Amino acid sequence: MEYQKPAQARELPGLRIALTVGLPAPWSMAARFMFDVKQIPYVPVEQLPGQPNEELLAWTGHRNAPVVVLNDEPPRTNWADIIELAERINPEPALVPQDPEDRIRMFGLSNEICGAGGLTWTARHLMLAPGLKSDNAAVLASSRTMANAYGYSDSAAAAAPRRVAQILGILENQLQQQEARGSQYFIGDGLTALDLIWASFSNTLRPLPEDVNPMNAGMRKVYQRTGDAFKPPEILFTQRDYIYEKYLGMPLDF
Repeated sequence: MEYQKPAQARELPGLRIALTVGLPAPWSMAARFMFDVKQIPYVPVEQLPGQPNEELLAWTGHRNAPVVVLNDEPPRTNWADIIELAERINPEPALVPQDPEDRIRMFGLSNEICGAGGLTWTARHLMLAPGLKSDNAAVLASSRTMANAYGYSDSAAAAAPRRVAQILGILENQLQQQEARGSQYFIGDGLTALDLIWASFSNTLRPLPEDVNPMNAGMRKVYQRTGDAFKPPEILFTQRDYIYEKYLGMPLDF
């Protein structure tokens, strides 16, 4: 993927999305998938992991990704706000169910995956623990920065396994119910934002193979180790692979 520098992108009209460069960062990938499946064109903007990203901060007020900017509208960073924007720009294909109960379920389950205190947020408490004990100064500094961002504490890390297992069980139950009624999707009979969110965030527990997901080897090891510790239900990855094959395509480009 070819990225624009933030200083250049801020002068452009239209839709611009700051995305993490060089990693299948789950929040970034989920954001871009919303626009990709709707075939909404956008300018990818460089956000470098672990860097100050001063140009991006000066423009948007945010150092991290994703940041979505449409024309002169305020920057959006919240996953639900990003979905709303994608729906507004191009209502089809709809990624938010019309049925109120389905809509509530979709947003609720999505929050369990990507919201603060959700699946990946909580799992990162476990991912960070080894780095916080590292003798490598750079690793230690990076881990401390991440720990502050995710509210790490010994008690949070101790509670993380139960919380992650709980969320995985909820997702498994939802897919089992859907499978029983003949659907391969989390909600209803078609693609929703929840399917795209899980497709992205599932890589933090079982990364797609190297030939279609050429990510950093160290990060792959961390993600795989975390997934191995929780042994997520296989139905979650069967469904994930179906979504990639039918809607997203591979190899991933980041």
